[in-house]
Amino acid sequence: MLSEQLVAAIGAPFKATGTSVAKDAAIFVHEYQPSGTQRTIFKKSVTPQNCLAVSSTHIFAAQAEKAVVHVYSRERGNQEATIPFTERISCLTLACEDAVLVLGTTEGRIFLWEIATGRQVTTAQSHLQAVNQLAVDAISNHLISASADSTCHVWSISGLLSFANDGVQPLAPLRTFTTHRSTVRALALGHSESFQNIAITAAQDKTCLVWDYHTNAVLRTFLLPSVPTSLALDSADRALYVGYENGGVQRIDLLSAGGTTEGIQNATDALTPVQAKTKVWSPPDATTGAVLSLDLSFDGTAVLAGHQSGTIIGWDIGSGHMKSFLPQGPLPGPVTNLRFLPVSGFEIEPSQSFRIDTVVKPKFGAFQDNGAGSGSVPGNYAMNAQLKGRLASTQQNAESSFTQALFGTSIPAHLLDEGLSELAIWGQGPPILAKSDSKGSIKAEQESQLDDFMALDEPLPVSATPNLEQQNAELKSQLDALRRVQTASFSKIQKLQAENKAMTAREQQRFSQQGQGKSTVKANGRKSKADSSSEEDEDMSSSDDSE
Repeated sequence: MLSEQLVAAIGAPFKATGTSVAKDAAIFVHEYQPSGTQRTIFKKSVTPQNCLAVSSTHIFAAQAEKAVVHVYSRERGNQEATIPFTERISCLTLACEDAVLVLGTTEGRIFLWEIATGRQVTTAQSHLQAVNQLAVDAISNHLISASADSTCHVWSISGLLSFANDGVQPLAPLRTFTTHRSTVRALALGHSESFQNIAITAAQDKTCLVWDYHTNAVLRTFLLPSVPTSLALDSADRALYVGYENGGVQRIDLLSAGGTTEGIQNATDALTPVQAKTKVWSPPDATTGAVLSLDLSFDGTAVLAGHQSGTIIGWDIGSGHMKSFLPQGPLPGPVTNLRFLPVSGFEIEPSQSFRIDTVVKPKFGAFQDNGAGSGSVPGNYAMNAQLKGRLASTQQNAESSFTQALFGTSIPAHLLDEGLSELAIWGQGPPILAKSDSKGSIKAEQESQLDDFMALDEPLPVSATPNLEQQNAELKSQLDALRRVQTASFSKIQKLQAENKAMTAREQQRFSQQGQGKSTVKANGRKSKADSSSEEDEDMSSSDDSE
């Protein structure tokens, strides 16, 4: 059965925990569907907004007003490590298949920590104020950092992690987006893997900009009814969901922005503010407080909002109706972070090629490039991870294509390619070769399939394992079949070339004969015209004599 879980983290508790909530509970794992029950609780954490990251094995939570990150093991259900840093952490996210933890600091720097090796990379102080949120694109090529100084930096993750930059001048951002005029409060990236991906940022001055982070070009400017606090984008990049300080949630359609069907990609007046006309979903009780976190379900039918009062409210996207989510009531603190986990329960689960069971504490400067900026991997660089998947020698035990298509999350790509190839040649039949007889006429003869082609597809006998002599004999028979096929192909090519030459010669001869016939007709026409003119002259002279 398919199941979907949700991770919620709270900030500083402001009330006593209820009877159904454990003491010091700070991070909650709930099953959103089908049962809607609580699964796991992690204690002793005060997580600020945008400071929670969840992988398949661990949960990373930065602590408020501290320069530490708590690491929790999802399998063991306890705290695994406390990682100190040199600056207070203001936001974090995961990149590179959850192998790199990216952290933004209150001083405007960015830390990259490889959790399987312990390598830590630190950028220069690029932002003048704290980094409010970080976002990574779908294939971990680019990193975008939004700051309270109203700027957004676009970074190359591969450039930041390159060994050529260790011990050398820190890498600068690829580009900087400076259109905002106030603090950037929220950030969301599109799900595209092409060079047409979008970034959406919302600022303190009630403006929301949709821009292309590959070119820094603004695509659309929205004027919001209240101060935004969080953003969420659906999986198809069709609609944007905005959470506000007054507790409301608004859906903005990106495909019909400004009342047109051109959408954000063809906006002619991108800098002109457009006020969204959709209705703001407001909770019935004003005491719920501001929306601090926002996320969408896997099927895109519901959006959940975490509020300052500890309440989690779910909104049905189709009808806009509110529905309660937590059966035990509000959480003991503000819901600063909400994360939907990938759906589990498929017959064939999409999995990574490695698994990180134990994190390695960061060690800044431990893996210096010995080649002085050459980019070579140091000799002491080691990775602590568990490789997953089948080796090359066990591919015969892999699932069949039918099983993968039947129980997988989607149709395999190779089956789609095979189907398209079959459709392309459907109804054509075997090849038709033109042959010429002794009289020069063209005949179309359908060639039958050669038996030698089937010799390569015949399986080995199943009765017993073939020995070396049998394998050599089989290889010789296959080689002979290939030679016969090659000889037949060469003979067919020679016949086709001869036929082509014969057809060309006949066409040239026919064209020359047609040219000679036309010249003879023209000459005869001129001669007959001259004879007729002489006869007319004789008649006129005879008539003059008679007169």
